[in-house]
Amino acid sequence: VIRTGEVKCMVEAIFRLHTGHPCLDLMAEMGVRVDEGELILRREVLAEGRSRCYANSIAIPVRSLHALGKSLVDLHGQHDQQSLLDVDQHIDFVDGFGELGELRETVGVAHRRLMELKRSMAEQESEAQRLRERRELLEFQVSEIVSTALEPEEDQTLAQELSLLTHAERLIESAVQLETLLYQGEDSVVDRLGAAAHVLHDAVRMDESLSSRAEELDAQRYGIEELARFFTDYAQKVEHNPQRLEEVTERLEHLQHLMKKYGGTLDEVIAYRDKAKTELLKSDQLDNSIGEISAEIEAIAATFSQLCDKLSRGRKKAATTLNTEIRKTLKNLGMPDVKFNVEFVETEQPDGLVTREGLRLSAGPRGAETAEFHISTNPGETLRPLARVASGGEISRIMLAMKTILAGTNSVQVLIFDEIDMGISGRIAEVVGKKLKTLSAVHQTISITHLPQIAKMADLHFSVRKSVDKGRTATQVVELSGESLTEELAGLLGGEKISKLTLQHAREMLSQN
Repeated sequence: VIRTGEVKCMVEAIFRLHTGHPCLDLMAEMGVRVDEGELILRREVLAEGRSRCYANSIAIPVRSLHALGKSLVDLHGQHDQQSLLDVDQHIDFVDGFGELGELRETVGVAHRRLMELKRSMAEQESEAQRLRERRELLEFQVSEIVSTALEPEEDQTLAQELSLLTHAERLIESAVQLETLLYQGEDSVVDRLGAAAHVLHDAVRMDESLSSRAEELDAQRYGIEELARFFTDYAQKVEHNPQRLEEVTERLEHLQHLMKKYGGTLDEVIAYRDKAKTELLKSDQLDNSIGEISAEIEAIAATFSQLCDKLSRGRKKAATTLNTEIRKTLKNLGMPDVKFNVEFVETEQPDGLVTREGLRLSAGPRGAETAEFHISTNPGETLRPLARVASGGEISRIMLAMKTILAGTNSVQVLIFDEIDMGISGRIAEVVGKKLKTLSAVHQTISITHLPQIAKMADLHFSVRKSVDKGRTATQVVELSGESLTEELAGLLGGEKISKLTLQHAREMLSQN
């Protein structure tokens, strides 16, 4: 919440990280340097709604700040007790206690890979089925086109040949007629050009300037003679062949039939043939690929099943020790008759990913079982699900017991307890305070409380106070020591009016710490 009239709010924290802290790896990935193990995190929230995050003065995304925060601080407040009431999270407590996080991550990786392969196989099988349904048609179409032995632009060549065969007789007649007009016949073009050449050569003897024209005329006459010889040869080559005419006609009709079915041109028919061949080849490749994926699925499924079995054994072993530790810790926290047990549930599924004792079990990225905490807080009562029977005060103590037991396996440095004393008082508060004190030897522990039995245990004390000055509220965090600490503790003991007796009681409590 940004104070009215201000442009931004800034929150900053300094952490000193021990060697090997997991946060160091995260920071290395982000490109953030850590000098002498010191990390300074800062977040600025602007009144206009934008925010900026920094790690050692390097700008980082909010999601990166969240990731760092999870590895640095564990905040437990009144609402966080809901995690104990959420059965889905119970398996997480067991895995944390049993230090099974790495194995569980391996199980998750194997499951993700298995699901990816199954999705890929389903997609490829669907595509393969589609191609199988088309295969017979595609094979027929490819066979029909391939058997035709197409040549590029063959239709144009055949069309030209068809025209030649169809008009062979007329073409022969025309060639003979042309040869006669140009050379063989009386008064042919060659004869006339010869007579003209004779006249022109006589003229050249009288005028030398006409010699070039005489050469041109001679060339024209020789050209006409060559043209006449061409038509003579042409008439001999043109063949009147009804059988070939029939063959070409049938071939063209067949090509036109293919073009009508597979494309408007012969090139398009050839392109369709190549595309159909590719589909058939893809069908064969898909069959091979499906076989390879199937083999990989079988191998990954076997590995996944083995990993799940290993995780299950680790969980059962961890649960046995956890049950004992929880009961022992809760007994110290004023619940002497408590019974606690972790119940594992496996679910049969016909296509389950894990086979165990002849049964197929449902399994996911967190393994093949779920866990639920069962508890009995009173003698003679049977164990029942924790979420149904535990009171608020009991939930607080169970959460504290969990935090205490898991402290040795948790790399988080700072534990913050916000009103963990909800629902408890008196002697039990004293026990809870001692337990928090013990926990603070392993982790830096911050406890927000209104119970003097818990507050007196702290090494450092701070009081959060609000005041109003000129209509504006101000919040202060004041370090307490000496008499100010005694007065604050007395305030927790006696309310608004603090008597000498209350102050004396507060001094005694602090001296006993």
